Amino acid sequence: MRIPEKKALIVDFAKDEDVLQLYPQPPLFSSQPIGWNEIKLHYHCHPPHKLSENSSRQHRIILHDRSPSSLMIEETIEHRLHNSQLSNTSITFVPNNVLNSAYWGKEYQFITLSFEPSILTRHTFDLANTANIELIPCFSKSDPLIHSLGLALKSELQSSGFGSRLYIDSLISALITHLIRHYSNKEQCSQSLSNPFSKQKLQQVVDYIYGHLDCDLTLAELAKLVQISPSYFSISFKQKTGITPHQYVIQCRIERAKELLQQNNLAIADIALRLGFSHQSHLSRHFKRLVGVTPKQFRQLL
Repeated sequence: MRIPEKKALIVDFAKDEDVLQLYPQPPLFSSQPIGWNEIKLHYHCHPPHKLSENSSRQHRIILHDRSPSSLMIEETIEHRLHNSQLSNTSITFVPNNVLNSAYWGKEYQFITLSFEPSILTRHTFDLANTANIELIPCFSKSDPLIHSLGLALKSELQSSGFGSRLYIDSLISALITHLIRHYSNKEQCSQSLSNPFSKQKLQQVVDYIYGHLDCDLTLAELAKLVQISPSYFSISFKQKTGITPHQYVIQCRIERAKELLQQNNLAIADIALRLGFSHQSHLSRHFKRLVGVTPKQFRQLL
């Protein structure tokens, strides 16, 4: 009698119950409670385990974290087997609907970043033939940029969202841009330059930022002003100003804080909230980093 083949799991990483099907125990923490819109982060620590063959509805990056240098991982992607010894910056990339499995023989800590395929369209509509972009799977390899972006997202999650949506958006934008450049058939796609980032458009964005310093600005919101994608906006903005949109917004808030601190009737905590900081210590941290003194010390020097 022929034994029927076991069907591969289909995992939706937007659902915690689906994630539990795949691993022997729950993740140590995840972004699910915070509700990040464009990306899901799960942090895992598991004993030796054989991961069942599966495919996911989302694109998935696995970032190997704090693993012993001797850890070998056996990976299978679309029935192709590969054995890797992990490094400090190792990542594996598995696009959606791609069959994969894995086995590790020692305790293993790692991050999974998963995101919907539609994120490519939202972040790259400046590219011609966006629909033809195909992301290509990759066995474990060293990628310091993706690894550092993943660790930055992990730190942001552990700080309970201490930063801003613009900061998270900037990390995601950098991640998507890097994936398209290095993990896709991007040669078939050409950058559209019909909508350059002019001085007038830059001024439009700057005026908007100064008028909304109290808001939790997003990259998509700023990019929409000049009708370009968030990824192209982030790259173009840095080319024009020398800093990222997130860094620019922080600098604008600190400059406005210096003006408001001259009004002794305003409490520093109120100034922080008025300028979109989470709380007074959030303002103080950035103020001291950029000005060299705390807001209180700055006021005393006036």
